[in-house]
Amino acid sequence: MPHTDRLYYSDCYLLNFRARVVRTLPDPRGARVYLDCTAFYPESGGQPSDRGTLAGIPVLDVIDEGDEVAHILAESPAQKAVEGAIDGERRFDHMQQHTGQHLLSAAFERTGGYKTVSFHLGASSSTIDLDSDRVGAQQILDAEELANSVVFDNRAVQIFFRPSAEAQQLDLRKPTFREGDIRLVEVAGFDLSACGGTHTGGTGGVGIICVRKVERTKGLTRVEFVCGRRALRRARQDYAILSKAAQFLSTGLENVPEMVARQAQDLRDVSKSVQTLVEDLAELEAAQLWKQAPEKAGVRVVQCVLPSTEGKKARLIAHAVAKQAAATALIGVNGTPTGLIFAQSPGGKANLSEVMKQTVAKFGGKGGGTHDFAQGGGLPENQLAAALSFAESLLP
Repeated sequence: MPHTDRLYYSDCYLLNFRARVVRTLPDPRGARVYLDCTAFYPESGGQPSDRGTLAGIPVLDVIDEGDEVAHILAESPAQKAVEGAIDGERRFDHMQQHTGQHLLSAAFERTGGYKTVSFHLGASSSTIDLDSDRVGAQQILDAEELANSVVFDNRAVQIFFRPSAEAQQLDLRKPTFREGDIRLVEVAGFDLSACGGTHTGGTGGVGIICVRKVERTKGLTRVEFVCGRRALRRARQDYAILSKAAQFLSTGLENVPEMVARQAQDLRDVSKSVQTLVEDLAELEAAQLWKQAPEKAGVRVVQCVLPSTEGKKARLIAHAVAKQAAATALIGVNGTPTGLIFAQSPGGKANLSEVMKQTVAKFGGKGGGTHDFAQGGGLPENQLAAALSFAESLLP
């Protein structure tokens, strides 16, 4: 049976290798190439596949097919003997993230008894899902601190193989039920896991582990984290953002949270004041419009079109008009989309829901409501005045 010798199993730092093409199959992206051996890691176990070149041709994807590894290329290599080159920066980044995951998962288990049920290594950050949605903030900090203490110890990370029967007797962080020889990754004195991924030779290679975000979902806690160079890049981004905020606020970095909270409260206070003024102005305008409105069958009908900037005030004016005795408001609002707001004194003679439906049926748009209040819109701006006149013609 065809078999690909996986060179990364024994040497995660191997970036260049020679191999022979065993066979080539067509693929929608070009060619699916199989080798007698490879240093390219295929996507599996939550870790993305490697990138690089094979015979100088870019490798688009690497797929685990059980005993074999398929390399997706845009075209087939011309020769049977080929040289492979791994993208070293991507490989080492994945080594840092995956080793960091082992440390963080082991730390959560040691500090709180929380087990990792899944792991995903993303393009900018990675996540682990813990088997509880009750992981507290202090427990997150404790696990992060413990994991980083192991990083700073620069403990050895060893990779070795054991028969499945023997591996199942070892103190693995997560049981394995695979058959045959099991690949084990051991962090000296801290963690032992069955894993096929790529890892740093010592925990110091992880650099640092930073938890970035915590979410609780469906009985689990999702912990987002970054390691190594990713953590450095994120720290630089955070510093740049915080510095810009401090510059805008004319304060020091350490005072930004307090200043933001203060300005947010000031903004809420101003918004409340503005809202009160708008409501007062709407009441005054409504009273004036009501006084000037003509009567129809004993009901004063206010009809007007307001600019798009006064959409919120239009609703307030309509309600204010409806507070008057025997009054109806038919208000249009310009803009994209346009708006229609109909309101009347409680228990008025008209059914404004029906008036709205007939109006939008004739002029376009959509809308609906209740007996005393309806809203809609979406008709052309140049039809607003005609639509309001039509609506008034439907009033009893």
